Amino acid sequence: MTTPAVAPTLPAAAPGAAAAADPLASLRDIHLPGPVPFWPPAPGWWMLAGLIVLVALVAVALEWRRRRTLGYRALQELAAIEKDRGRYADSRAVAEAAAVLVRRIVLTRGDATRAAAMSGENWLAFLGSGKAGLPSEIGRHLAAAPYAPPSADLGIDRDSLIAAVRRWIRGNA
Repeated sequence: MTTPAVAPTLPAAAPGAAAAADPLASLRDIHLPGPVPFWPPAPGWWMLAGLIVLVALVAVALEWRRRRTLGYRALQELAAIEKDRGRYADSRAVAEAAAVLVRRIVLTRGDATRAAAMSGENWLAFLGSGKAGLPSEIGRHLAAAPYAPPSADLGIDRDSLIAAVRRWIRGNA
């Protein structure tokens, strides 16, 4: 004889048993990360800082190199002549100092023996040549100023003389 099959009965589930049966119920909520620290910076910031330092070093090196050039030093000397109104009060004194400065520039930058031998019309032609050449009347006054007596009036404006010599230095030194 066979007895009918009886389905086994499960015991009544306890209240915490439902959580054990559902694995998602035991998960904790989302964890937020802590605040991002200020230090150490990210690698991109290190690269940017390195690039800024490199650019600054290159700029300093280029400025240092520029200040060692003949043109820069000559312009500084011309600016000192322009500011010293006690020693260089009239256009003759300025022209005399500027003539010596121009002659020193020519002797320093090129063939010294050829430049030292220039005088008269050759010197005036040299000063007037190029895109930054001196105007002929300023060139004549510049050539004659070192030999003119202190009381001589060259008949040229002091400021226009300085401007013309400055333009010549920028174009030729």
